[in-house]
Amino acid sequence: MAGFDDAVAGTADDLVADAHDMGVRLRPRTITAWVEHGLLASPLFRKTTQRGSDTRVFPPEQRVLFQKIVEAKQRSPLPKVPHHTVAPVIIHMWLEDSGVVTDEQARRALRTYSGSAGVATAAGRKARAREVIAQFAHPYALRATRREVERLLMEAEKTRNPRWEDLGAAMKDLVAPWGDDGRDRLAERTPGLPDMSMTFDYAVLLWMTKAEVSRDLRAESIQPTSLLAARREFRQGWAEYQRDRPALMAQVEGGALLFAQPGGWEAQVREHVDAFASTIGRVAGQADMIMSGARGGLGWRSRA
Repeated sequence: MAGFDDAVAGTADDLVADAHDMGVRLRPRTITAWVEHGLLASPLFRKTTQRGSDTRVFPPEQRVLFQKIVEAKQRSPLPKVPHHTVAPVIIHMWLEDSGVVTDEQARRALRTYSGSAGVATAAGRKARAREVIAQFAHPYALRATRREVERLLMEAEKTRNPRWEDLGAAMKDLVAPWGDDGRDRLAERTPGLPDMSMTFDYAVLLWMTKAEVSRDLRAESIQPTSLLAARREFRQGWAEYQRDRPALMAQVEGGALLFAQPGGWEAQVREHVDAFASTIGRVAGQADMIMSGARGGLGWRSRA
């Protein structure tokens, strides 16, 4: 297989032939589907004759990317590898600014991935609600309280119209079952450093923002300029987080679990891509919209 430096451009038929040489039978329509789902960039127009135009071609780096994806699919134990399982690798490369993945390709890959990351099923909503509850609930929180928060969180994600006042009251009982009435129980510290604590209410707002971002990515309603601005901000923040990660693991109670890097390259890629959603929400405005609606019900205060 050629490397990025010595590869040559190729048509869709050339890519099909490449796959055949690797022992994989593909049809030209498969290449079209990969483009649609963001696994490949759109082939480039070329004109070398006075009349008409030549067959569009994939740049050399896209041809190599195609070969690497075929190789990865061959290594998979699955008989058929869904597009959404490959999309995170494409997004990861774009976030790293590899020069291989185009902005348009990344937008389609984000749409493909968000279509699976935010699957709107009752089981998925329940699983996501329970993840939030498990991370922050007081050990002695009543089972009935847990069920009520779970119900409200699932309803909030389904309707996109959270009942913040009811959710705020239930969350207080979940976080601190025996808190004094005059105490801001939602402001109690949970995992994090003293100067950057993560409280339950803020975690729910972050979760809601990511759900909203997933919907907007599926609808391709986020402006390309916002995605590029979010990538610039995210790259800097992610680099700082990776730099500080060992210290966070050592300084924070439970930090070895909270800030540990996932095992395996694929899990690390997925973590990288999933973390990008909150930055998109902040840059594109979903976070402000959700936080504005939550302030009354949760008594949430701005975090400068």
